[in-house]
Amino acid sequence: MSVSGERLVAALEAEIGKASKLEHELARVRVLLREQVTRLRVGANPELVMATLRHSLPQATVLALVERIDPVLSANTEMPAHRPAPR
Repeated sequence: MSVSGERLVAALEAEIGKASKLEHELARVRVLLREQVTRLRVGANPELVMATLRHSLPQATVLALVERIDPVLSANTEMPAHRPAPR
């Protein structure tokens, strides 16, 4: 195999590894989302479910979810501004 062919094989194998890691992360996210759907269906408080999602999922996933739901919940996802301690 030529040097360029070996480089291409190495690059493709690296991409396969990255795809496997992404696939694993997406499977993890899917399991967490399904668990929270079940909690909601059995009567869990939506705010507690959102808190769990914020804690457990990547920030981009949480923000994407919030953008698709009630604007009231969306307003609650903003991080509070850091307030200095009173002196």
